[in-house]
Amino acid sequence: MNVTRTLGRWSAAAALPVALLATTVANDGSIAAAAPAPKEAAFVLNATTGSFITGKTALAAGGVHTVKSYTGQATDSQILAAGSQHVIADVTLAHSPNQAERAAWAASSKFVDLSWPDLGAKTYTVIRDGKVIATTSGHSLRDTAITPGSEPSYQISGDAKGLGHTWGLNVTVPTGDTSTALAQTAQKVEAKAKKYTKTVVTWRSFIRQSWVTVPSYISKVAGCKYGSAYKYKGDGRGFSKAVSGTSFRAGVRGVVYWTKSSYDLFPETGWTKVYNKKGKLIDKRKASTKKIDFRTMTRFDGKTRAVHGQIEATDPFCPKSGIRRAGIGVFYDARLARNGDFYVSGKARPAPDHEMYLFGYTSGNKHSAKTVYQHKMSTKKFSGLECLFARACEPSTISNNGGY
Repeated sequence: MNVTRTLGRWSAAAALPVALLATTVANDGSIAAAAPAPKEAAFVLNATTGSFITGKTALAAGGVHTVKSYTGQATDSQILAAGSQHVIADVTLAHSPNQAERAAWAASSKFVDLSWPDLGAKTYTVIRDGKVIATTSGHSLRDTAITPGSEPSYQISGDAKGLGHTWGLNVTVPTGDTSTALAQTAQKVEAKAKKYTKTVVTWRSFIRQSWVTVPSYISKVAGCKYGSAYKYKGDGRGFSKAVSGTSFRAGVRGVVYWTKSSYDLFPETGWTKVYNKKGKLIDKRKASTKKIDFRTMTRFDGKTRAVHGQIEATDPFCPKSGIRRAGIGVFYDARLARNGDFYVSGKARPAPDHEMYLFGYTSGNKHSAKTVYQHKMSTKKFSGLECLFARACEPSTISNNGGY
């Protein structure tokens, strides 16, 4: 179905539902380990102009110049030169009209130079194929731990100006640095991107525990129908890259097509089931999907598309309005590229657990899957149960919060 909705961004004043609580779990610490110092890139994207310049480690006084440009149906790439060094660069996101979205890679058979806009974050975390390779206060770096002919996937994340910012870049490393090898790489990048017919953006908010109970001190003030004398059925699972079939409290699935301008929106909520302490089902309801939204923000061009996603899902057994209002709150803005590159920025309430994935479809059910965001609800004060109350807990940013 083709759906267009106009909703304001989710308000930070929304609180989480009482049904979405219980024993919480700790934040994922998988990216907390110290990362090596980054090397300096020589081919650096100027986000203001969308073109490459020479970084601090200059290969030539004359800087970077374009040898040849390839404007494809699915991607844009260039062969660049600085002195005697030649590279292939993907500039699909670099041509975005929004400066914050502009990111790019340039690669030879010996290194990959990554560049992204400096939005003011104190540090940016760079992840290659699920592992942290660097943290930096700059907005570019060089990765030399690569293999000719490989296709590494990078994510760069940082918090700035009250939002989380994450860029994803899929690199194709050339097998050699000759003109022929670089031209063949450009053709390979284009051919790979053209295989994708659609991209599915999935966000799910779920309760990791199998059962949750409402603490009495919250039950007394929350105003919900079922309090501490009852228990709620959770989703009983961890993070899942499954396209469908997994249990969750609220979610939105959006579909962007690369061969036509239409898009699809699928807003969803799961059953909230209430049991007494003896295990008897007392009641069940689904939250409204009226304020769950996904829509495209730019015209169709077959290469990139800006999208917006939003979830406001109120617990069906709790007040719908007022200071005791309870609900899941998420919003994100994203730029999707047909080749799998992306930029995402936004916020989400820090409870319950959240996950966001991109699925790139080539035909039928055949697809690639990329983890954009995974967040575990914290046990820390003002990050767990206290997030039920708007004044006690602020939204968390959608950036490098674990799960990579």
